[in-house]
Amino acid sequence: MSTLNRYYPAYLDLKDKLCIVVGGGMIALRKVDSLASSGARVRVVAPEIIQEIRNIDSVELVIKPYEQADIAEAFLVIAATDDEETNLKVSRDACERHIFCNVVDRPDQCSFIVPSVIERGPIKIAISTGGVSPALSKRLRMDIGGFIGEEYEILAYILGKIRPLVLAQNGGHTMHKRVFEVLVNSQLLEAIRQRNKALVEDILAQAIGMQVDLEGLL
Repeated sequence: MSTLNRYYPAYLDLKDKLCIVVGGGMIALRKVDSLASSGARVRVVAPEIIQEIRNIDSVELVIKPYEQADIAEAFLVIAATDDEETNLKVSRDACERHIFCNVVDRPDQCSFIVPSVIERGPIKIAISTGGVSPALSKRLRMDIGGFIGEEYEILAYILGKIRPLVLAQNGGHTMHKRVFEVLVNSQLLEAIRQRNKALVEDILAQAIGMQVDLEGLL
């Protein structure tokens, strides 16, 4: 078997960070949407930019051919053009400036790759085959995503709601951790699945010693 690149998985906080997409077509659109939804400051550089990208109010448009200076202030860059020479130049320029760079469908030119993602509210499950097979990543996303129902999303929101309440209690880190472990392994998930609000409230009250307002969650 060939030696594969052992990528380090991470979730990046891109809020207010400048992220540049080189390319203005449909492939670039998907990257722009994803970056914008993550709170990044998105700048698109391309001589031609499709209307769908132009319609995204928060995105800055630079309508011109790519030059190295265009990425000078970037936190990360994505090359999403249909021109191999331009994509390679973006990759080399980013490497020279020590900027994270992804070149769509060319893992050999990337300093990071973008996983296939299952998203359910605050839950994000990233799936990667290390750049070997995006098609397999997509298949895995579909298969695994089928097991992650709405009840998991609601559970995540509930746990997020009670987190500050638990952390404010005595007992320290070990005790707080134990509360959440007990909850996720209790009947709570099944009660949410059945929309049994009374049982959910009872399980939470027993675990944290107080009633929790679930308005809007169940």
